[in-house]
Amino acid sequence: MDKKFLFIITHATDDQERGNAAIAFAASLLSDDADLVIFFIFQGAMFAKKGVAETIAGRNFAPVRDLFPMLLEAKVPMYVCGACAKTYNITEEDLVDGIKIVQIPTIAAEMAERETITL
Repeated sequence: MDKKFLFIITHATDDQERGNAAIAFAASLLSDDADLVIFFIFQGAMFAKKGVAETIAGRNFAPVRDLFPMLLEAKVPMYVCGACAKTYNITEEDLVDGIKIVQIPTIAAEMAERETITL
């Protein structure tokens, strides 16, 4: 697949159905060799915190604990909103390996080159 996508994920523990679906969509596109970047914002920022992804399971989707490692192993660029990290008390030490705290201009630059999907 030659398409480039930016996934903006807005839910995690607050709405496990939406959070799980977003990760499932990302994993599906990854399996189709899409060029993928993920940005966690609002409550979705919780995905960036160690141990949280393993607790999220929506109905009728493979649970995040099975899907998230695929994204990490593929080294999909993943970022968390800096302001949201502060809101949810996520520090550099709390971050899942491979996820970086960034500010909005970093993501705005990615949006210019990618189809952006907010989930």
